[in-house]
Amino acid sequence: MNCNMANCRAELIDVSGLCNPADVTDVISQYPYWLQMNVSETLAIPVLKPDAEQINSVNISVDIFRAEVIKVPVSPVDANGDYIPNLEGKVSTGRKLIIEGQLCQKIVYTANVLDQSIHSAHFYVPFSSYIVVPNEITFTNGTTVDSLNVDFQANACVEDVAVKLLDERTILKQVTLLLYAVPKQS
Repeated sequence: MNCNMANCRAELIDVSGLCNPADVTDVISQYPYWLQMNVSETLAIPVLKPDAEQINSVNISVDIFRAEVIKVPVSPVDANGDYIPNLEGKVSTGRKLIIEGQLCQKIVYTANVLDQSIHSAHFYVPFSSYIVVPNEITFTNGTTVDSLNVDFQANACVEDVAVKLLDERTILKQVTLLLYAVPKQS
């Protein structure tokens, strides 16, 4: 591969906080309540910080502060009682698990100054999404509960982070998340 200044710098950015997909595969195999999403960010280096020459590392974690099931409209059903999907192939069961959280990030960069000092900036970027869940959840002990009355443990798996310095004060980031939820039996 040819290595010019732009693509070599991008390859040398250390990203920490990515999940191990093997840790999540068993969970989503057992509980099919998950979705993938991208969070697109344009971040401005804080005014009190010096201009950036290059990004050295990104440390990322996810804080989920709301996971709540709400009532929503229900898709029509066919003669067999199966939901009829919309033109995008999606169905609405009458329940959605709303998930709200934030990306917690520290970006370490080399300053564009003579001594090339190292600086960091912290960013907290909110996100919101949902997972379609059934009207009722049946637990392993045979108990069936309306999903409105079920607490879900919502989790996030940071699958990928793409980051690029657009100019000395602006960072473009794309974070790919897998959000998944496990119903908790009370």
